[in-house]
Amino acid sequence: MESYPILKEWDYMTWVKFILSLISLIFVICIWILHIIAHYYGRTHLHRSIDKLKKYPGVSIIKPLLGVDSKLKENLISIFEINYPKYEIIFCFIDKNDSALILVKELCKKYSHISTKICVGGEPVGPNPKINNMMPGFRKVTNPFILISDANIYMEKNSLTDMISCMKDNIGLVTQIPFCKTREGKTAAFEKVFFGTSHARIYLAGNFLEITCSTGMSALLRKSILDVCGGLSNFSQYLAEDYFLGKSFLKKGYKSCISHMPALQNSEPTTIASFNDRICRWMKLRMAMLFHTFLLEPLQEPLICGILGAVSLNYFFNLNILYYIIVHLVIWCLFDFNLLRILDKEKSPEISFPYFIYLWLLRELTTYPMYIKALLQPNIKWKTGTYRLSWGGKIKKVYD
Repeated sequence: MESYPILKEWDYMTWVKFILSLISLIFVICIWILHIIAHYYGRTHLHRSIDKLKKYPGVSIIKPLLGVDSKLKENLISIFEINYPKYEIIFCFIDKNDSALILVKELCKKYSHISTKICVGGEPVGPNPKINNMMPGFRKVTNPFILISDANIYMEKNSLTDMISCMKDNIGLVTQIPFCKTREGKTAAFEKVFFGTSHARIYLAGNFLEITCSTGMSALLRKSILDVCGGLSNFSQYLAEDYFLGKSFLKKGYKSCISHMPALQNSEPTTIASFNDRICRWMKLRMAMLFHTFLLEPLQEPLICGILGAVSLNYFFNLNILYYIIVHLVIWCLFDFNLLRILDKEKSPEISFPYFIYLWLLRELTTYPMYIKALLQPNIKWKTGTYRLSWGGKIKKVYD
């Protein structure tokens, strides 16, 4: 290996190469530290046994609904059958002719021992359609805790007890790490690989480091703190209301955390393209809220991260670039497969290691075009409308 020239003799380009190589190496080391943190926190935190609670505070479950798919009935039944002694379910509909309304009424009759309310019509308090749908339900809440549970969430029997057990005195918001219920089909397996690898890594590491990264598909919050923050309507100007809820709670001195049981998404699988559209929408949200982190996101994907590591190590130690990239990708893939197994207590019987490699590579190949699409097409199509994002995460509906 050639010895470096004396520092004072370095020209401008030598300094540029040195600094860029050093920054790249530090960045890659930090990414691998996130890998280790995610594995450690996943193993020590997820799927832990739940101790019996000393008290069971009342919980109001708000369930915003829009239409029916083949999995909705299963999801709704799961929320009627959770093991928790004191809760009510508030179903929210925008349209009185919503196809899910008949199903909900049937289940309310079948499970008549569960306290239920049905709110129809919504309340227009801002551009966020989910909050508009939930507002009448929010006004009817009678308990100190609110669980916002999306239509596609399957509730395990002890999941609410688990979330309440995590609600310590300094905690204002408890979320479940997004994952997927086992379903048939390639798209379902692809979703599970995404939520069990790249998404889980950042979510677990972020929560371990106490960085606000809450996801509102299954979120338990203190109503008293939400009221102090202006109520649910105060967040209707944002599409990512879950993130800003977490930020606002933190300003009031209450942290966010994740429970021990993942949120099991259980919707009707469509296509990989439609799932990627959903992930692209999340990218657009992050681009508007935290543009600096959005710029770093492509760099923390395995291929580009591997290239950065290879070039920097080649500069400092004359390491073979191709060999490093191959080893880097193999180790990364093994780490991701292990992380998937940590999240999935069923151990993904439908995802063998060879099939995982195929889905993992497919995810990597489709990720970079999504970043480009998010930059070139910043408008977001969601629910029944199209929205334009402003810096800071605020939204404006542009057309139906």
